[in-house]
Amino acid sequence: MAGVSEQGASRYPRTFRGLIASMIVLVVAVVGFWALNNGFHKHPDGGAVAVDYRGAVREVQVAGAPLRVIYPSSLPSCWTVTSADYTPQSGLGTQPAWSLGAVTDHDTFVGLRLEAAPLGSLITTYIDKNADKGDPTALHTAFGDTWTTYTDRGGDTGYATAVGDYVLLVYGSADKADFTAFMQALTDAKLGR
Repeated sequence: MAGVSEQGASRYPRTFRGLIASMIVLVVAVVGFWALNNGFHKHPDGGAVAVDYRGAVREVQVAGAPLRVIYPSSLPSCWTVTSADYTPQSGLGTQPAWSLGAVTDHDTFVGLRLEAAPLGSLITTYIDKNADKGDPTALHTAFGDTWTTYTDRGGDTGYATAVGDYVLLVYGSADKADFTAFMQALTDAKLGR
């Protein structure tokens, strides 16, 4: 072809220093992008991401789940609900279950599990396989006034009671005051749309 140089378009020199310079530019760009996305955005509790647990409760209630979803009617504003999960009943023998977890203002955890499962299995899963059974605790809640307590050596605690055919287990690393506040706020009231 006439008028076209065989040399092609002008190019930058391909040198080792050019390679190093482009790698430095790339690393600076990646670090800058990370800093913009993570370095300047702080979650109120230091990292926990909140979920809309009331929306999840509403969905399960509207779907007509066979279990009564139990949830806290309210929580302190400085607490963050980090999970709210419903496991539906399946034809393979899976029973319905409901879980909810929250991080307190003391950076401790309070969780709830409602499931038609043996209590020992829930204690092993959510507290410890070597958890110690304590004396029954008197605590007035909407789901009973006497709760069986369990503790492990790592500082986790659990409170269990029967709700119909289900076991309600409240567990975590929180202190007694936080457990009490959580448990006394529990309800199964129908949420409006």
